[in-house]
Amino acid sequence: MGKVMLGEMTWKEVAEAIEGGARVVVIPVGATEQHGPHLPLLTDTLMVESAARMAAERAGGVLVAPVIPYGTSDNHIDFPGTASLRLDTLRNLLVDVGRTLAGHGFDVIVLLNGHGGNTAAIAAAAHELRQVTNKVIAAVPWYAYIKESHRVMESKISWHADEFETSLMLCMHPERVQMDRAVNEMPRPFPLFEFTHEALLSARVDLGLPRTRAVVDSGTFGEARLATAEKGRACVEEAIAGLAGVLKELHGKGAEIAKRYTPD
Repeated sequence: MGKVMLGEMTWKEVAEAIEGGARVVVIPVGATEQHGPHLPLLTDTLMVESAARMAAERAGGVLVAPVIPYGTSDNHIDFPGTASLRLDTLRNLLVDVGRTLAGHGFDVIVLLNGHGGNTAAIAAAAHELRQVTNKVIAAVPWYAYIKESHRVMESKISWHADEFETSLMLCMHPERVQMDRAVNEMPRPFPLFEFTHEALLSARVDLGLPRTRAVVDSGTFGEARLATAEKGRACVEEAIAGLAGVLKELHGKGAEIAKRYTPD
């Protein structure tokens, strides 16, 4: 299996990969923000980078750019260590990285999101990149492919640093998890807001993200102590299978998709 991590390759290896048919490049976008007392600040970054690598290896013809470790995380800013980019800063960063990679011969650029707070900036960046590159630009949240397997979770709350996210980390990066520090904390009620996996993907009313300190004290939304590596493995396997399938289709049908979605 050839290399897929662009940052670990020389420029000649990248050129050879493109000439050999690697036409898709993934730009993983994470965050640096609090994840309770038991998970590292780079949780979202670590997971989206791992998801990108595993899916690219399975799909073939796909390279993965260095992960962007910062996102829009203003709601967590009361917790030390959290760093947040303004929406326009993240959008501009993604546009600059995307347009330069497009210039090297990639036909498809995938902005792979690993943090819900990045959604608006990534959507805006994808829109602009389509205009300036005439390439196929896909905005993809890697966690959106976790569907049926999410049923293994026991808690009714699924939001942040909880059973779900902790289980994912126990599967993907167990050495980074301090389970002896994990806590269970149910978020205080918030008007028109539901702390569930489904709400993250399809909110009926978008008021933005509530300030974390107004909802929980520990930074954990839910029952982190219920997390297990086995639960995480079920979700990761479903996600990578789904994401790899999308990357494979983008690689195989990039030209066809371009005729329908790129500007004239």
